[in-house]
Parts: sequence; C-alpha cells; structure tokens
Amino acid sequence: MEKQLQFAPLAYLVFDRGLKVLEMNEAMRNMLSNKSPKHFHEMLTIASMVYFQTYFLPAITLHGKVNEMFLTIKGAAGSVPVLMNAVEREGRFECAMIEMTIRGEYERELLQAKQNAEQINRETAAAYEELQHLLGEVKCKKAELERLNADLHQLANVDSLTGLKNRRYLEQELAGLLVKSEFGFPLSLLAVDIDFFKRVNDTYGHQMGDAVLQELAGKLLNETEDEGTVARMGGEEFIILMPGYSIEWAEQLGEKLCRNLEMADWQHVPVTVSIGVTNYQPGDTATKLFARVDKALYASKNAGRNCVTVG
Repeated sequence: MEKQLQFAPLAYLVFDRGLKVLEMNEAMRNMLSNKSPKHFHEMLTIASMVYFQTYFLPAITLHGKVNEMFLTIKGAAGSVPVLMNAVEREGRFECAMIEMTIRGEYERELLQAKQNAEQINRETAAAYEELQHLLGEVKCKKAELERLNADLHQLANVDSLTGLKNRRYLEQELAGLLVKSEFGFPLSLLAVDIDFFKRVNDTYGHQMGDAVLQELAGKLLNETEDEGTVARMGGEEFIILMPGYSIEWAEQLGEKLCRNLEMADWQHVPVTVSIGVTNYQPGDTATKLFARVDKALYASKNAGRNCVTVG
C-alpha cells in the first residue's frame, strides 16, 4: 500500500469478490479499534450487512462504482456511522470511508427543524425569524457534508506532494479513453522521468528532492498547457496523457520538454528528463500501453538520457 494511503486521514480498505479483506490502512484499523477482521461482513452491524448485501454488488456491477453509501461499522466503543465510496478494479473493491459521527445529529436536527416549523406556523408570525434561523443551520450542515465529500474526492484523485492528478485518477481516465480509441480516437502517452534523481536526494536530501518534484510538476503543466493531462505515477515518474493527439505531435512535445527543461531557470536544483512516447494501437489495454511507454522511456535512459524515444 502507498505510504500516503497508509496514513491518510480517512479509512481505506480493499476486499475481493468473496468479501475477503485484503488491505486496510491505519485509519481503518483505528476505526475498528485495531481489530483485523478477515471478512468485510465482520465489520458491519446486522442492519448494514443486510443493506450492503442488497445494494452494493448490484450497484457496483452495473456502474463500476458506488458513491456515498451509508453504513454502520462495529467499533469497540459502539457503532460508527460511515460514508463509503467504492470502485471495482481488476476484481478487487477499493473503498474509502469517512466517519459520519454527526450524521445522526444532523438527521435529528433536520426532523426537529421541520417540527418546529410546523409549530411556528400554527402559533405566531413573530416566530418566523426563528424558523429562518433553523433553516440556516440546516443549510450550513448540508454545505459541510458537501465539503466532506469534496475532500474525499480530492484525496482519492490528487497527488498530495505535487498537486497533479495521481495514478488512480489516470487509470480511471485512461479506461474511458481506451473505449473511444477502439473506434479510431487518437490517444498518445508520454512517460517523463528525472535523470539521476537519486543523486539529488543523496546530495541535497529528500526535502530538496520533493521541492524539485514540485517545481518540475509546475513546469510540465506550463509546457503542456491544454495539450494533455499531467499526472504523477509515483517517485520521479510522470505521465502526460494526450487524448486527440497523434504520436508525431506527442514526440514534438517530448522534444520541446527535453529542450526547454534543460535550458530552464530552476529555483532549486537543475535537472533534465528522459521521455518515452507511445500511442494507442488496436487491442491495447492500459497495461500494454504503460509497458510500451516504459520500455521507450528506458531506451531513452540507455541512450544517454535527456532525449526522447518513440515506442
């Protein structure tokens, strides 16, 4: 499991089609009071188990994902209400959960607000101001729930160090583009890797290494402009996804990147990059595309670095 997910401020777990738990992060273990259940059903209250069995598999089979599913987890101190988002990937269900310990209070307050409103209407017009106050509280609580959902989406799709899209987002985006490419839609891909990045970390320390990654991320965004989506795959490797562009155009962009980054003014440590370029070919899967662009990238490394190879 990635270190960022391991210590993310929301619960994350993975289970297979048999609902056997495969992975979970620290936040998930804390929610379960450090228990390690082998089966997902062991985490749920009876009511949530029934709801999960009825709704989850049909929904994720049909749509490939489940959004904002409300469940109740069994914790040592009692029941823990959570909001769960899930996606299916390669026969595994990846789930992110966020505690909704105040959800019950929200629902009770919403019900109380309605009852108070009815009472105010039956009594005096002077109480109308109080009604507006109660409705304002409801609106604020709704906005807070929407913010929590937005934060959850941000954590799942954005690389926390660079602010670029992350591998998870890239794989989801690529899955949709591959369907379009089967019908002739052009799709090209660049893999960008910092040359001798280990020397930067060994010489200046990992904090400086992180600063270089952040600076490179900004330069890649500026150089690509609207031509593609820049994502960080992990470590010092970046991917530029270019839907609608030919491999010739992608190669030109790669050459421009190598040239401009070599000549750029760097705030921290100057670096160069090696680049691999490929495009969609009939029958390609995401795995085949990534493998081919990685092969082209390493050909650039073997050719002396700071160059572009088309594969």
